[in-house]
Amino acid sequence: MMKNYFFVVMLIVLLSGSSVFAISGQDMEIIRTAADRYLSEVPDSGYHISADDVLKRLQSKTNDFLIVDVREKEEKYKKGHIPSAIYISYKDVAKPENLGRLPKDKDIILYCNSGHEENKALTVLRMLGYRAYALKFGYVAWKKEKPTDAMLSVIDNASKKNYPVEQ
Repeated sequence: MMKNYFFVVMLIVLLSGSSVFAISGQDMEIIRTAADRYLSEVPDSGYHISADDVLKRLQSKTNDFLIVDVREKEEKYKKGHIPSAIYISYKDVAKPENLGRLPKDKDIILYCNSGHEENKALTVLRMLGYRAYALKFGYVAWKKEKPTDAMLSVIDNASKKNYPVEQ
């Protein structure tokens, strides 16, 4: 259990790009080994699921999955969310009380606005043994809203500027 705790802490540090925590050499090796094992086993799909596949699962009325909205602000969930989804901020997903809400015997489908936060939660949950999946491209793949417009604008801008690429 202690190894998992250190690994999750380090994973969060790595994913957030912060160096808030100092990890000892021994703990670093445990984390590095676990991270290497995890990353070497990620399938080509990256544990992602399309909006169409989520819709099919919802329409099938099966009870073998749970949808979790991990957007940072609960107000977004309250304004609209995927049917049957529960809310847990990606920042709180590894807290014991929230892990207790997540079944290990069902698929857990995570989503945020665009895919960034859900992938952080996905990695942590996968490493803790959950059958977690991320909605490919996040909520913007489900419903067009302001964040979608902003993302499309950034993509459009990149295509207009034709940033250089080395080969």
